[in-house]
Amino acid sequence: MKKIFLYGLFLFGLTLFPSCEDFLEKEPPLYFTEEEVFSDPERLELAVNGLYLGLKSQYALGGKVFVIVDNIGDDFINVASNGYELTFTYEMKVTLDRQESYELWRYTYLAINRCNVFLKNIEAHKEAAGANYDRYVAEAKFVRALGYYYLHQIYTLPYVINPSAKSVVLRLLAEEDLANNDLARSSSEEVLSQILQDLSAASALPTGSGTEAYVVRATQGAAEALKQRIYLVKGEWDNAIAAGEKITGYTLADDITSVFKTPYITSENIFSLPFDATNRPGQQYATGYYYIGGRSNEIDVNTGIVSINGYGNPKDARIAGFTNINGGGRLLTKYTSSTYVDWLPIFRYAEVLLNLAEAHFNKGNEAQALALLKQVRTRSLAPADDELSLDNLSGNALKTAIINERRLEFLGEGIRGLDILRRGETFVKQPGTDYELVIGPEDGINGYIWPIPQFERANNKLIVD
Repeated sequence: MKKIFLYGLFLFGLTLFPSCEDFLEKEPPLYFTEEEVFSDPERLELAVNGLYLGLKSQYALGGKVFVIVDNIGDDFINVASNGYELTFTYEMKVTLDRQESYELWRYTYLAINRCNVFLKNIEAHKEAAGANYDRYVAEAKFVRALGYYYLHQIYTLPYVINPSAKSVVLRLLAEEDLANNDLARSSSEEVLSQILQDLSAASALPTGSGTEAYVVRATQGAAEALKQRIYLVKGEWDNAIAAGEKITGYTLADDITSVFKTPYITSENIFSLPFDATNRPGQQYATGYYYIGGRSNEIDVNTGIVSINGYGNPKDARIAGFTNINGGGRLLTKYTSSTYVDWLPIFRYAEVLLNLAEAHFNKGNEAQALALLKQVRTRSLAPADDELSLDNLSGNALKTAIINERRLEFLGEGIRGLDILRRGETFVKQPGTDYELVIGPEDGINGYIWPIPQFERANNKLIVD
């Protein structure tokens, strides 16, 4: 009987759920057999919590991922001059041996393999899981799908350019030794299809919002939000609309700043990665460090989104509440914890609405697209104070407004860089300045997307560009 190493799972998994706090006062045992874990409801629940902990590792999604995507994008300037603080990411010079690529790849795959091991073991102990079996399987598949989504977007040429482009390695079996190291890369279409297949189990997930249990673990709303992103990547507008319309029970928070304040739970938060003093990322891995602590990423006030007419309005709650640009500064203040325990919102309802706006526009439903755009914009800026005449927008002007609204709404939330990639657009940073940087899809792994890291190449003989 194999033994499962669960020290980290127990030590950190319980911090997500206050009802288990008493356990932290006891010394956790280091090893349990599969039988002991999967036949005990309490330990099985902890094993499920451990899946999320793997994903929110400071080396996977819980660390630099938002900042990596923002550095890939064009609304911030990296002023660190320090490779450790993502200078190479900003300059689009990530090579085979860059640390950020090695860490993201390795630890996201570790989180994925944790899901694979869990799925193998729960299948062998289905009766012990009882009524929770379907939900636990769906949670594991959601975590795996989310990990693959980020890997796919950063390491794969845009689907809109080439659906058959080589993507990442699809590892769907529990890897417990080195026997299965050599696997070829799957195509973009294959990876996205697998993500959607994993999300097809979403009906077993709970529905609900507004409580911790519905924000820190997978729900049907979170699964549909990820589906919606995949359909946008594929340009399947009808499916993107259908997924968005299934996301019910959420509303925009009246005050956008409340989404980023303790307790980090509003009617808008769909799925977030939670942190506290016992399981926060280290200083140079924490999202807040880059914007406030280390100040290595500054808002581009000259050529970024806030420089565009209508998107730097001091009366806009997103400007007044999340930046200090009107006082002459350049900092994003969306993450304010000096101890870096701010929760990271992976999905919130504002994105669902703007995703719907984009999909409806691409379907030719301009009136519906405009209504959805206004819903998000007027939450933070009263029409009387708005320089933009929204009701007069149509055609390319409306399309640009939807894109710009996304840029401002999700500033510092790891979306802009992914939006540029999924549309197959060219990156243009600091245009018209001495520091202008232009990188297009034709540059491929020479800057536009990340190459598969050397670590994987050394251990997987089937990796080819």
